[in-house]
Amino acid sequence: MHTNTLFKNIKKMAQEFNKVNKFSKSIIKYGTQISLALLFAGTIVIVLNHRVLSYNSQLVYIGTLVVRNSFIILAQAIIGGLLIDYITKKN
Repeated sequence: MHTNTLFKNIKKMAQEFNKVNKFSKSIIKYGTQISLALLFAGTIVIVLNHRVLSYNSQLVYIGTLVVRNSFIILAQAIIGGLLIDYITKKN
């Protein structure tokens, strides 16, 4: 019974997302792509630092910051895109 409600909620969210205008969708799409690229780059820096390069604590710090900021950029892209859609539909 709980999973049925979950699927209904996901379906409703997908239907509402389809109503978002093209500009907002493109902000979310490209923001997500940039975020994933930064996440990948930060992860590569951390893994290379631990496995291939001689360990450097500054590289760990930089890699961690890049990974953390990738999530912040993702949140900003999603929230910003939805906010722009909301504002443009209000006017």
